[in-house]
Amino acid sequence: MNDLTLLIVDDDEMHCEMVSDMLEGEYKVHTATTSEDTEALFEEHKPDLILLDINMPGKNGIDLCRELKKNDHEFSVIFVSGHNSLEERLKAYDAGGDDFVPKPFEMKELFAKVHAVGQYQLGKRSLKDQEAFSRTMAFQSMAEASQYGYVLQFFKNSMQADSLADVAKHFFEMMGNLNLVTSLQFHGKEIHSFDQLNGECSPIELNIFELLRGVGRLYDFDNRTILNDSHVSFLIKNMPVDDEVNYGRLRDVTAVIIEGLEAKYLDLERENALKGLLSQIQTIIDRLNTEISSHEGKMASQINNILLEIRGSFHELDLTLE
Repeated sequence: MNDLTLLIVDDDEMHCEMVSDMLEGEYKVHTATTSEDTEALFEEHKPDLILLDINMPGKNGIDLCRELKKNDHEFSVIFVSGHNSLEERLKAYDAGGDDFVPKPFEMKELFAKVHAVGQYQLGKRSLKDQEAFSRTMAFQSMAEASQYGYVLQFFKNSMQADSLADVAKHFFEMMGNLNLVTSLQFHGKEIHSFDQLNGECSPIELNIFELLRGVGRLYDFDNRTILNDSHVSFLIKNMPVDDEVNYGRLRDVTAVIIEGLEAKYLDLERENALKGLLSQIQTIIDRLNTEISSHEGKMASQINNILLEIRGSFHELDLTLE
């Protein structure tokens, strides 16, 4: 048995029972002999297939089909009629019918047509499921691409940053775009802490950073997540743990972010160390220049004194200028 539900509608109870006995092994079968019963069963069971007699007392099958088709539920209709005319078939098609079976009919013919329309209905359901899945995946892919776009922009901006405060500013801009509220701490030789909303971290947040610095790369508690690297940690205060897909995607994204922050911190440390070394070298060069200038002045003064002494001794030594 497949999982399709079939509603058989005919004012002849014996006909309903006969067709039901033939098809109940393949479908979940319900029967109705009036339009009122049909509408009630339709609302209750939401059938996938309706085997509908056109010549019903009161509201005929054509009008009944049009009423049911106003519902959002997706289903197929096979009309059954004792009038096998072109006009009757066109009315059935116009009302939304998927097939037409004239009376009298062979049970094999009816079974084959119900089976064919059932497969058609399963195919539509499969396409609808695939469409929904594809749409969901497309939205997820766009969301993921958007998130990595924010991360890429952060890396571009942080490359131009020349201080930890600038890095923190670009970091908070990115996290805001990701709808996350965070605090950030750099813990190298000195500790520098920043908060996205208040500028400075609260004392309890500073304590949390200190306590959770060694718990591993990523640690969840309640709806908060802390990520750690050797010299950088950041605390996410509103991690969407109830949204499994978004939560998993953000875990991957933030793992990339913490590595980028660590690399930028080390880069700034090397840059600052190089600046300090260059400053020391410049100080030494300036001192050497001063000492050399002083030495050259002393040498020039001594040479001048020697020349004066030599010139003053010409008459005593009886020397000519040559």
